Amino acid sequence: MTHLHQAILKRLHETEDNPAVDADRKLTTYSQLAGQIAAIQQRIARCRAVGILSTRKLEAYITVLACFFSGIRFVPMNPALPRDRLLSIAKFGGVDQIAFDASTADLAGSLGQVTLDICDEIAQLATDNGVIQHVEVKPTEIAYQMFTSGSTGDPKGVPVSYGSLSHYVTGIIDCLQMPEGGRYSQLFDLSFDLSIHDIFVTLANGGTIVSATAFDLLMPHVYIEKMQLDHWFSVPVLAASAARGQAGKELKWQLSTALFCGEALPTDYASNFCQFIKDGGPLFNLYGPTEATIAFTTRKFDPDLNGFPTVPLGNPFGGNVIAIETENGIIPSIDEGGSGELLLGGPQIFAGYDPDLGDGMFISDDGQKYYRSGDLVEVVDGELIHLGRKDSQIKLHGYRIELGEIEAVFRRQFGCSAAAAIVIGEAEQGRIVVAFEHDGKIDDIEPLRDNLPAYMIPSAIKRLDALPTNVNGKVDRKALASLDWTT
Repeated sequence: MTHLHQAILKRLHETEDNPAVDADRKLTTYSQLAGQIAAIQQRIARCRAVGILSTRKLEAYITVLACFFSGIRFVPMNPALPRDRLLSIAKFGGVDQIAFDASTADLAGSLGQVTLDICDEIAQLATDNGVIQHVEVKPTEIAYQMFTSGSTGDPKGVPVSYGSLSHYVTGIIDCLQMPEGGRYSQLFDLSFDLSIHDIFVTLANGGTIVSATAFDLLMPHVYIEKMQLDHWFSVPVLAASAARGQAGKELKWQLSTALFCGEALPTDYASNFCQFIKDGGPLFNLYGPTEATIAFTTRKFDPDLNGFPTVPLGNPFGGNVIAIETENGIIPSIDEGGSGELLLGGPQIFAGYDPDLGDGMFISDDGQKYYRSGDLVEVVDGELIHLGRKDSQIKLHGYRIELGEIEAVFRRQFGCSAAAAIVIGEAEQGRIVVAFEHDGKIDDIEPLRDNLPAYMIPSAIKRLDALPTNVNGKVDRKALASLDWTT
């Protein structure tokens, strides 16, 4: 039994009457949750892997936990994905049963798989006195498998072990000194691994998972106040949305802590979001790919970081280690400076993709095995700064360009709540364009020349009511590229 199993079982038994989940505006206590978990365990006992076709629903949380305690691998299946994509995930994930909720019943039925109606099973079997069956698992056994985009066109499976998950949850709670109890936001789809943080950190800490609705994602400032949240966790773009929505209005509720992850966190986003945190409470930037189990480094935000366009990545926690592969070799400590690809090592690193994608993602140095993150970093004034992706670094007309720098200057110059720079066109015909959110019009971009060289000035700009996002809440740059940029 991992430390995480013990921690959640303790909460289920010792905080029976406390609310564990607030979903669809209905409270479920820890005692009720235990009974529901036990009910679903009866129906998945013979499964090897369970696909979960549900997101930000009580049914999703119950099934995740039933699999977790039964030693059964769970595979998140986002209902927003195309049917063929879901079929590929089920195939590559070895799914032999798909659990669904009322909102995804028709979609589940169209997949031609053995299905499990979670709502119906809970209604028939759950009792407040249900006894959770705990199957002993080895730390190396797989708890869940996330699927991300693969270069071959097929989904890329990332299996995460019980040991890695337990290490992460224990480590992040300790590192951030998160207080017990409280109401935690739940904004991520289940297929985005940051949702796993929401579920397990909240319950291990005796808190309440407060699932967001589609409206809450559009109006995050209202969600904070209406649901009286204590702890926030989201992608950076929601920080901008919250600040824009709250502008000029009286704050009637404030958070205790805030965490951001998923993309580089612009410093001005963090600064503007601080208004939502009471008494100077902490705001943290987290970094980590799915392959390194949710998050790997942390950095507390403070006003002294205003000289950086994005909040630094910080330092690894809980025995995790990092290094930088430079042109001159591997540097095992950021104390030595340098720039290059960030390497990640330690107990949270996965063992490899499933299906296997071949060699090349790992490297060893001085007895330490590292995962090649694909992220480019640079040490600036002792801080680890994210520069972008190795496989998508922009080089245009002979110049190496960081689009994040253009975005930061654009937002600062024009007071925009959000901006995204992309390159459209091929080779020498390529050009930089910027989409932005702003209450007014921007007719003249010449002021950008005060801070950017000529080759970084966008050739076109476009005002949008909201930047498009993908199913994980990140800015959808493919959608931006498909817009009409001829004017």
